[in-house]
Formats: sequence, C-alpha cells, structure tokens
Amino acid sequence: MTDRPHSTRFINGRIYRDAGGRILADTLVTQGDAIHFVGSRNEAPAAETTVDLRGAVVMPGLTDAHIHLFGLATERLQVALDPASVKSVAALLDCVSSTAQRSPQGRWIRGVGFDENGLPEHRYPTREELDATAPDQPLVIRRFCGHTAIVNSAALRVLGIDEEVSDPVGGSFGRDPAGRLNGIVKESAADAVFRKMPQVDRALVANSLRSTIADAMRLGLTAAVEAAVGFTSGFDEEHATWELLRSDRSRLRLGFMYRLDPREALARKLAPHRSPDWQTNSLKFFADGIVGARTAAVTTAFHDVGGNGFFMRDEEELEHAIVEAHLGGWQVAVHAVGDRAISRVIGAFERAQKVKPWSDARHRIEHYTCPPMGGLPRMKQVGAIVVSQPSFLSVMHRTTVEAFGPEAESKYPARSVLDARVPYVSSSDAPTGEFSPWVGMANALDRGADKGKPLGSSEALSRRQAVRSYMHGGAYAMRQETWRGVLEPGMAADLIAVDRDAFDASVDLKSVMVLMTMVRGAIEHDVIGSQASAAAGSMH
Repeated sequence: MTDRPHSTRFINGRIYRDAGGRILADTLVTQGDAIHFVGSRNEAPAAETTVDLRGAVVMPGLTDAHIHLFGLATERLQVALDPASVKSVAALLDCVSSTAQRSPQGRWIRGVGFDENGLPEHRYPTREELDATAPDQPLVIRRFCGHTAIVNSAALRVLGIDEEVSDPVGGSFGRDPAGRLNGIVKESAADAVFRKMPQVDRALVANSLRSTIADAMRLGLTAAVEAAVGFTSGFDEEHATWELLRSDRSRLRLGFMYRLDPREALARKLAPHRSPDWQTNSLKFFADGIVGARTAAVTTAFHDVGGNGFFMRDEEELEHAIVEAHLGGWQVAVHAVGDRAISRVIGAFERAQKVKPWSDARHRIEHYTCPPMGGLPRMKQVGAIVVSQPSFLSVMHRTTVEAFGPEAESKYPARSVLDARVPYVSSSDAPTGEFSPWVGMANALDRGADKGKPLGSSEALSRRQAVRSYMHGGAYAMRQETWRGVLEPGMAADLIAVDRDAFDASVDLKSVMVLMTMVRGAIEHDVIGSQASAAAGSMH
C-alpha cells in the first residue's frame, strides 16, 4: 500500500492565482508539496485537513532575490546602533560607553546598523570620540550598507594598521585634515578589517540564522537568495555556517550567490548547481562602491563632494572574471551602482555572449542605480535582469538627493526597465534595505514620498507590477518560474494568506499582515490556525 501525500483544503478565502488579476477563487487544495485544485468550493475535492480562511486573501509566496540573511543574523548578536536604537551621536557614544564598561579589556565591541542619515547631526562619530568611550576595547561600527565602517585606535592597533598604511585597490582609509587616520574605512579597506576580526561563534550565528529565516517566513517570503556568501565574515566561514542549516526541514527555499571568482570556486570544488531548495548556481562580483560613501563609479561628478567614485578592482580583470564565470555555466550577479560601472558590466555580458551564446543565462545587475545612456536596450539584447531595491528610495532618499542634486530624479529606474522589456525584480538587500517586502512594494509605488519629494515619479510601478516583482520576479531570477510563483494545479504549494487585499488601491501595503505561510505544502507560519484553535476552545 502506497501512502498518499497529505492534503489540505483551504476554504472561504479570496484566492489570487497570480498578480494578473484573473477571476478569484474561494477554495484551494494542496496535496503533498503541490497545488491540487483551485476554484469554487462546490467543485473542490475532499482533503484530510480543512482550514477556514475566514475571508483572508491568498496569493503565491514571495521571493526576496537579494538579501543578506547572514548579515541580518549576525547583527542580532551585536550592538544595535541604528537610528531607531540611538537617536543622536551622543546617544551612540553613550551606548558604546556602557557596552565597554560591561566588557572585559581587549574584547571586541561590534556595532551595527549605523546610518548618519537618520541622526540629527548627519555625521560619523570621530575617532577621538570613540577612543574616549572605548579606550581599552577594539571597536568596529559597521555602517548599515556593509561597505563602510568606523574603528577606534585600539582596533587599529590590534589590526596592525598604522599611519603609514596605503589605500588598497578599491578602498580607502579616511584621514582628517591633518592627514591622520580618522577611523573611517571604505570598501576593500573595510573588507580587510572585517576579515581580520575574530569570528562570532559559528553555532550562535547558525541559530540566529534560523530565527532570521523564521521571521522572513512571517513576512510572507517562501524563497530568498543570499546575495553574497562571504560579504560579512569571509566565504569559508559563512559557507561552513550555512552548511549547518542544510538539513533543516523547516526553512525557505534558498539560493546562494558565492562571492568568489571562478578559479576560487574551482579550487573549492564548487560548481553551479540548480535545486528547488538549496540552489548554488551564481557567482557574485562587485564592480564599484555605493552612493552613500560616494564610491559608486559615475560619469558625472557627485553633486555635493565631487569625485567620480571608483571600481572595486581592475576593470579588465573584472570583465575577464565575468566572462570566465559565464563560460563555466555560472549565473553572474554583479553589484553595479554608478553608470560607468553598469556600462562596463553590460559590456562584459556582451563579450561573454559573443564568446559563447547562452540564451537563458539570466545574468543580473544588482541595484542598477544610475542608468547609463542606452543601457536598457543592451540589457535586453543580452537577456540580463535588473534586480532593484525599492526601499532604497526611502532609506537612501536624503543621500541620493545630496549626491546627485537635480539628477536624483533619474536614479533607481523601474517603470522604464519594464517598458524596455527588461526583467525587473524587486528585493530588499536587507539589512541595508527594509526587511519587509511589503515596505518595498509600497516604496515602488510612492518612490520614497515618506521622506520628501518622490524620486522620479514617472518611474513608479503600478500596484500589480510592484507585487508581481516580488511574487514572480524572484522566481524568474532563480529560473524557477515554471513551477512556482503561480497558484495552479501542479505548481508548488508555496503560498501565503494575508489580512487584506494587496491589490486593492485603498490598502496601505506597509500595513499588510501575513497570517499564514506555506512552503512545500507545509505550514511554516500560522496565525489563522492559532485563531481557529482558540475559537474552538472557547466553544467548549
């Protein structure tokens, strides 16, 4: 006798099969890890379990195509210095001081989430201020973007960094007007600091990752792509930590971008591998820096401080690595923010396709903040994808306006990407951007209006486009759109139930609450069930 997969029938719901606005159903049945039926209740087959949705709205599960779950997890183990936790530079220094007083001499203090844009002073703490608050402990404060940090003198001593240090390729050590190190390290210089610091206990990080993944499912995510294994603590440490979760039964569908060159991947015996649950077919490269640090490689000098940013590595070397990855069968994902960087990356994609045509490569540009002239037709020609972060329109509103002045209106394109028939995918880039996909969707509509004048109103997405960019976009970026992202018989039973209709123009997307999340036919987050149990108990 063969055991049949468990079946669940969901009734009394408002069920969207996809983001296309087709006729709603009121009943859905899953069998095992797949959708078995979608339609009206009087036509639905029986099932072993019935869940009364009580009018909740059901839709396909969401994918965050660019997120740093490892970064989120490690932040939870460190000192929170984000604007929600510290309201001023003085409050930040007080927090550091109290942490230092509780910590043994010589123990590292790790602060995370710092964002000068959210403080009234709009500045970094100085090296002298940090030395006064933590004279005996090495201190590193990681800016929320992950590309910049601030260290005190004790940290510089432990790391062996003195006043004679030279700027590395693709990075810088900040200096005060007198030429003395000011404690600010950017890009590859910050990377060097992060790599030399003692690692956080691996088991602690793994457990924090499990909690972070559970929170992601509570937000409606059923899949996510870890955007750069190696970005926070180095590749080998992060890879080993992730392996501790590989056998976990309760988790998202995961994809991973390895922050490795092809030869580094080969040396570790890593090859591209597609999987519905643990996909490792992408390599991640960084072409340039970021807007906040004015390290993005732009053609026109920054409006406020001048300068044109820089590439993170030699341009020819970068292009060669991208082509080599393409030839090795890897999906290529490249961080490119400035128009100079974006254009160069597109050129690498073009060269790769010329050497070896690959119609379904789906190479990606992460961010695509400053669109180069003629970039989108070229992206379409090579079949590349724009992976954007709509919440940056709010989170980085101030710094974008300051960096680009009147030209800020043209940054973070969205509608023009779709109009050019280039795939557009939304993501969070959390912890840099907002973790919640619903906030990202809202910002895709309002273009950061919560922080001031909307940035490029003509680039606003429609409500359906915004939802679809999380519902279908991430599945497409992972080459999984043929079997998930739509609620139809035979498709994956990855779905969510929410408390209000995200497609209703009167609904504030930021207020949407996820009541239930199902992944692979298993309910991983459930408010509906607990309510039902409570209701049943009250009737006895």
